[in-house]
Order: sequence, then structure tokens, then C-alpha cells
Amino acid sequence: MALSLEKRSDNGYAVGSFAAKTYFAELLRMVENGSVVTITRNGHDIATVQSPMVKENKKALAAWKSLCSLGKEIGSEKVTLEEIQEWKNDGRK
Repeated sequence: MALSLEKRSDNGYAVGSFAAKTYFAELLRMVENGSVVTITRNGHDIATVQSPMVKENKKALAAWKSLCSLGKEIGSEKVTLEEIQEWKNDGRK
């Protein structure tokens, strides 16, 4: 029996609980390489296995988008490191 995965997104897959138990080591390798695996039972999502880095990367991307939108609000298309440092220092006063 081969591992049967349902593709859900660019890096997301779903797998039944029985197959997850049988192919756990292979699923962990996939997660280690950046995939997100959802384990299902009777067609219902039960658990999601993902690297802790996925959450951190999403936080970093959200912060970057926030800084870029702030730059657009003040009329600058690009935000420089110096501007970010200046905003940070202004916030400490």
C-alpha cells in the first residue's frame, strides 16, 4: 500500500489517520521540508502537523506587510532599515 495524500494547497496535504500511523516517518520528513499535513478521520479534519517555523514565517510576513503599508501611508514606497530604526526609537520616547 502506497501513501495516499489529498493535495489541499501549494504545500498542504491531507491523509487518513490509518495511513498517518503507517507512514508517520515519511509524513514527518514532509513536514520537515515545509509541508503542512492534516490528519483526517472519516473525512473530518482531526489534527494538523506543521513545522514551528511555518507559524514564525507567517508572523514575520505579516509584520513586513504591516511595515510596508505604513510606509505607503506616509508617502514612501520603500521602507529603509534606517526608517524602521527611527520609528522604533521614536516609539521608545
